Amino acid sequence: MTKKYNDRKAEPEVAVAKPKRWLRRIVIAAALAIGLGILLAGLFVLNGTVLDRGGTPEVQTTEHPAAERVAQGGQIRVLAYNIAKAFVYSGGGKFQSVDYVKDRLDQAAAVIRAEKPDLVFLSEAIRDCGPCPVNQIEYLAEKSGMHSWAYGENYNVGLPFYRIAGGNGILSRFPLEGVANIDLPHRKPFYVTKNNRRTLICTTEIGDSGVLLGAMHTDSFNFDRNADQSEVIIETLSLQPAICAGDFNATPDSRSMKLFKESGRFAGEWNGPFTFPSDAPDRTIDFVLAPKDWKLLEHKVITNLVSDHCAVLSVFEVR
Repeated sequence: MTKKYNDRKAEPEVAVAKPKRWLRRIVIAAALAIGLGILLAGLFVLNGTVLDRGGTPEVQTTEHPAAERVAQGGQIRVLAYNIAKAFVYSGGGKFQSVDYVKDRLDQAAAVIRAEKPDLVFLSEAIRDCGPCPVNQIEYLAEKSGMHSWAYGENYNVGLPFYRIAGGNGILSRFPLEGVANIDLPHRKPFYVTKNNRRTLICTTEIGDSGVLLGAMHTDSFNFDRNADQSEVIIETLSLQPAICAGDFNATPDSRSMKLFKESGRFAGEWNGPFTFPSDAPDRTIDFVLAPKDWKLLEHKVITNLVSDHCAVLSVFEVR
């Protein structure tokens, strides 16, 4: 029996190249990094838009009851204080410790308590700070014995669970009701924190009347923009008697302050002592204005180094 052979030569096996492990790891890591970046960007936008408090004031009254409303014909003490964020930001990506910020706020509360105000208008107050979680408005309210407080957000940047949000505040011995937190002209997108402005507006009853309260902090760099913002604030507060106080970033001879004065709606000290900078004041940019028929009884500037601004106190006779 003849044995048959296959005359075809065996074909050589082709080696299949396998991806190197390091290349596979790089691709996976890159994909994860891109996915994480997209997730963080989405959370950043979500925080600055959907979760932005925007035009809605936050108003709280703690467990302590607010004081009785001042009697008709009585006096009311109003303090304006730019607290400079309690210097929580120390430069670059660095922030101060919680203990440092609370110590600053304790000093600011001591300044407030010494003057026994009925209302305090705060500028540059931090509500949320991931690196240093202290609600500066609430903390000051408790430490100064003024248990009704309101907050209006100017900016909110970061992630829902780790963000920095700040703006204006009002502390009060009287119950507060939020009205609005209005956008001012020349406002920038949400991710711009520098010089981005709103004005917090609340209402309370003083004597037998409702009074609007406007917490100020207008444009720091441009007098024309500042004046545009002042016009909107004056018009917004024109519906009823109003107290308007805070950091106006405008000197007595500026167009902004002339607009307030010439509106005929406000009384106050228009050319008081210098208020800024606190270590060597050389200009007046912080004011307290009250309804036009109130009588100014006292006005003074409280020097301190807790902030870069001096605090300003005005005492009025309510008519």
